[in-house]
Amino acid sequence: MSALPPHITFLQRGVLNSNSVVVHAPDAFLLFDTGYCTGVPALERAVAEQAGRSLAELAMIVNTHAHPDHTGGNAYLQARSRCEIVTSDIDRMLIESGDPVTLMRDWADLQCPSFQVTRAVRPGETLAFGGAEFVVIDGSGHAAGEVSYYCARDKLLICGDLLWQSGFSNVVPLVEGIGGLARHERSLAALKALDVEIAIPGHGPLLVGRDAVRQRIDDSIETIRFYRAHRDRWASTVLKSFVIMHVLAAGRATRGAFVARCERSPWFREQAARFFPGQERLLDALVDDLLGKRILRAEHDQLTCALVA
Repeated sequence: MSALPPHITFLQRGVLNSNSVVVHAPDAFLLFDTGYCTGVPALERAVAEQAGRSLAELAMIVNTHAHPDHTGGNAYLQARSRCEIVTSDIDRMLIESGDPVTLMRDWADLQCPSFQVTRAVRPGETLAFGGAEFVVIDGSGHAAGEVSYYCARDKLLICGDLLWQSGFSNVVPLVEGIGGLARHERSLAALKALDVEIAIPGHGPLLVGRDAVRQRIDDSIETIRFYRAHRDRWASTVLKSFVIMHVLAAGRATRGAFVARCERSPWFREQAARFFPGQERLLDALVDDLLGKRILRAEHDQLTCALVA
């Protein structure tokens, strides 16, 4: 299998905005993940232009997990369409609690307008829409309530941030901890029992082919084991991912003001104190590293990001 089935449209987006997936039925559609709140206009255009659907036809949003880069568009789309919103049972509890740390909202300095979860699912249950049936698969690790969705008929897996074609979806040390790395490894290993020809990740391009999927599972498990043995590398990688997200969210930022704001933010202050106590100019060093790798750019003291939001 080298192409998606006709009832599936893949909307590849960027780093700040998760990928989205449209599942078509004759008179309605389901949408997996909605990206960050500032990316809603682009999502609406993609749904219309690439999937040929109107928001008036949106029947259901299904979230792989509750982080703002996957749920930021939920509130707007729910208000426009009155659609159902489906999350895992764990995520519904977290969302209803408003936990600012686990949800990666206030603690992470990320926005996510409030929305109402109308249905919760658990691993092992089946979610049916149109002619497709998706089995809910435990995907916890990157996020406590993360789940994947497996369609056996199409040999297709919608895997959120559990598995990407390249790179690794970070497990934030002060949110999920070492236990998060262990859960992520366990969730990845369990995917080997599934017959998957196409995996649709939360960020980046499709993973196509059974061998390619299995190789990425093995590669990701090796990354997890490396981070277990090298916690300073784990923590610095996570901090750099936050820097990238915040530059993308700003669009353009004056370096001095950006560094000062981040240094006051809990996501940086608390993780720096835990993993790099007493290290001076840590955030400047992280920015310099990203500039050296050409992930960030600097023009007249203005930071921008080379990656797609």
